[in-house]
Amino acid sequence: MKTIISLFDHSGNWSQPYADQAVATGEYDVYRFDIKDSLDILDFDCEYLFETWGFSEVHGILAAVPCTDFASSGAWTWPAKDEDGRTEQSIELVYQVLRCVELFGPEWWCIENPVGRLPTLIPSLGRPWYFNPCDFGDPYTKKTGLWGDFNVQGLEDRKTPVDPTDNWLMRLGGKSERTKELRSVTPPGFSNAWFQANP
Repeated sequence: MKTIISLFDHSGNWSQPYADQAVATGEYDVYRFDIKDSLDILDFDCEYLFETWGFSEVHGILAAVPCTDFASSGAWTWPAKDEDGRTEQSIELVYQVLRCVELFGPEWWCIENPVGRLPTLIPSLGRPWYFNPCDFGDPYTKKTGLWGDFNVQGLEDRKTPVDPTDNWLMRLGGKSERTKELRSVTPPGFSNAWFQANP
C-alpha cells in the first residue's frame, strides 16, 4: 500500500484521486492534515508523523502551503507581515514540509503556491513549474507554481487546454474565510492529471 501525506489539505481536492483509488483498489492510504481540521503542522514536527502516526515508508507528499503571506495579490500587506512575524511563521511552514521530505524520502513530493515571493524568500526551492487551471480543462486562470521532485513531463503530456471563459475567481469579493477557501481549492482537472502523472 502506498502512503500519501497531504499537508494543508482542507478541501481534499488535490489528494482526492488517490483517496478514490484507495476505496476502489486499496492501493493507497491517504492522510490529510490541515489547521481547519485541528491538525496544525506547526503543532508537530516530522518526527511526530513518524512516531505517532507510524509512518515509515511514504510514497508521496503534497503540500498546498498557505499563500496568504506569499501571493503577489497581497503584496501591499507584506511590510506589515514582515514586521509582525507572520511572514516568518509562513516560511517555517515550508521548512516543515522540507523536513518531512528529508525524513521520509518519498518517491515524489510537491509544494504548491500561486505567483508571489516564495521563491525569493526560499531560493533553495529552485525555479517552479507553472500552470493555469485552463491548461487542464477548468475554464479559468490562476497561475500557480509547483516546486519539488515530480513528473513534469507527465503533466505536460496530460494538458487539455480550454479557453478561460468562466473566471469565477475574479467575481469573489471580500476577505472572509470562505472566500479564501474557494480561492485556494485545487482545480479537479489538474488533480486528475497530477494523479495520472504521479501514481
